Amino acid sequence: MRYLIVSLLFLILLTFNTDLHSQTHKSAVSNEKSISISSAALMLSDYVRIPSVSGEENDAADFFARQCREMGLHVEYITNSPGEVNFAASLYPLSSNKPNIVFHNHIDVVSAGDSSLWRYPPFGGVIAEERVWGRGSFDNKGLAVIQLFAVSEFVDMAAERELPYNVTILCVSGEETGGLTGSEIVARNFNEQFNPVVVIGEGGSGMDDISFLPKKSKLFGISISEKGYLLLKLSWSSENAAGHTSITDDDYSGLRLINGLHKLLNTPLPVIMTKEAELMFKSVGKEIGGVKGKVMAKPNSNLFMRFLRKHARENPELEDIITNKITLTSLRSAHSSYNQNSFEDAAFLDCRLLPGTSPEEMINFIKETVGDSLMNMTILEQGPPVLSSHPEYYFNKLAEAVKVEFKGAKVVPMLMPASTDNSFYRAAGVPVYGFNPMIVSGDQLMAIHSYNEFIKLTDIDRGILVFKNFLNSLLTEKRVSTRRRERRD
Repeated sequence: MRYLIVSLLFLILLTFNTDLHSQTHKSAVSNEKSISISSAALMLSDYVRIPSVSGEENDAADFFARQCREMGLHVEYITNSPGEVNFAASLYPLSSNKPNIVFHNHIDVVSAGDSSLWRYPPFGGVIAEERVWGRGSFDNKGLAVIQLFAVSEFVDMAAERELPYNVTILCVSGEETGGLTGSEIVARNFNEQFNPVVVIGEGGSGMDDISFLPKKSKLFGISISEKGYLLLKLSWSSENAAGHTSITDDDYSGLRLINGLHKLLNTPLPVIMTKEAELMFKSVGKEIGGVKGKVMAKPNSNLFMRFLRKHARENPELEDIITNKITLTSLRSAHSSYNQNSFEDAAFLDCRLLPGTSPEEMINFIKETVGDSLMNMTILEQGPPVLSSHPEYYFNKLAEAVKVEFKGAKVVPMLMPASTDNSFYRAAGVPVYGFNPMIVSGDQLMAIHSYNEFIKLTDIDRGILVFKNFLNSLLTEKRVSTRRRERRD
């Protein structure tokens, strides 16, 4: 799975620094002379150039923490050991205990794979074709830079007067490997340490090429929930373990594995209309109106299901919103020679669970579908509980900020078909909304965790303005409403 600006004096200083900074980026900027490259894009280029594959985040974390300090934020490390670095950068120290608006991002990235398959070096941070290229440019360093430039816009304001909120950028490790070295640690004392009123993490975004929308319409989804994750190992052992393949019977472990996986992966998962998906479809129907809108207003009807199946062929992500998902990620065979039976054959499954589906239900589904008593199942990893944040005050403020920057845009709550760290903070009882403040193209989505990852320069600039508008509407309030204070208490 998805960016920010400063006050007048700071902009003058930033412009001066940009002239000096640009000289160090000549090798990373390709044929962009006619395009204005912002300080945010240049910072992102630097950030991408520091590899931070999960478990190796410390150098990148120190770089970004330094940028936060230089832009006037208070930086506090929560943990800072190798492969387990997490820090907060805030308008006020966390000890101020002010109601806190928390922006969340992760420092780590997935492996770049074969660098020869990239258009530009995966850790080159190249700025070309009006984009910043490289691993992490979109997921998730671009979002971090957007957050920083938006929040730093209010540094002078916070110094001049007491604002009704603190605003914190929370940067964590290990999101790509389940959050155990990052958000799982932070969430243990999250409420006491941060006093959060809302968390804005990665998640939904804008799209303008959805088949059922009117032409030129922009639809933004702010995620209010997401799928949980369950990592499983299915394994089979041969009775004639390590025997010669020339005398194998017709029931060896490799064959059982293939037959079991064939049944499992070719069995359609049932359609489940969760309350989160129902709210999403109803909200989209209300926004688009007309006949299609009326159909979407009744997502449990047969007419809607026919409509959904038609458009799921053109927008496969729709199907992920109404079904659980099982993905075979790898196979392993324990043998030492090609002509020797394996001691064990194993398959590794990534299961994504809709809200309301328990790990036990998924495990039972797999057992019943495979129907092999000799199959062993091991839970390798399990995510936090899947909860939802009902749209409320902060959701509405974020939606308003989107509409200021993207005129005529439609904003709806959405169920995220992937899994992020957001679940850790929802489990702490905090409203959490996932949002990348930009319009994401199809090729951009396909590049996430693949080759040629990028973020457009316009994404960065407009994303900054969205979050700046969001914060301005909250920080210029005379006070935090009594209703919201009582809810936090």
